[in-house]
Amino acid sequence: MGDLFQFSSSTSLSKLTGRRAHNLEELLELAKTCSDSSIFFHTFSAFRKMREVQVPYNNDFAIWISQNLAEEALSEKLTAIELAEHNTIAGLRKRIVTIIEDYKKEASEAFERTAVKPFYLCDAVRIVYLTDKFAYNLKSFREALDSISVDSIYYHFIESRLQTHQSTDDFSLWIEESLDMPQLAAKIRNIDMHIYTLEGLRRKIAALIDSHI
Repeated sequence: MGDLFQFSSSTSLSKLTGRRAHNLEELLELAKTCSDSSIFFHTFSAFRKMREVQVPYNNDFAIWISQNLAEEALSEKLTAIELAEHNTIAGLRKRIVTIIEDYKKEASEAFERTAVKPFYLCDAVRIVYLTDKFAYNLKSFREALDSISVDSIYYHFIESRLQTHQSTDDFSLWIEESLDMPQLAAKIRNIDMHIYTLEGLRRKIAALIDSHI
């Protein structure tokens, strides 16, 4: 029997900061100086919503640049950021800023154009809480997987990296370290979170566990 796994979940409340950007120069300044919670809102929190409608973006910066400035090259560079590779907001912020600064060197004229609509900077108040769902072996984990919320799946597979500072999701980490099932853990860890809705992610993890059992 492995260590007990208690499922957590999260939610976030958004609020406008009163700050906005009308062009890329101002967006760059926002990215450099805004709060960590704003970076979280426009990346991790935005990705949560975008997965459900399956748009080809993973952050608000990329979608605003595409829709309001038509700078597709920059939008694609920002969309290419792998959120799973970032377990700190500081590292993620640095990556965003570097991409925009490098693009300025390539296309400085793009920073002078005014966007169709401004970018409104938001903040997020994150709330993380424990649920009443537990697992103590693979069987109980599989049973709980069917009943936990998609918010819980999102938290453990994506968002929790920011709190644990691990480079992997909670599920595969627990399965490998507590249940000593490295092969199954590797299969779950290698799931591409960009191609699934959260319900699709639940089904994929369940299918891998069912095949293992």
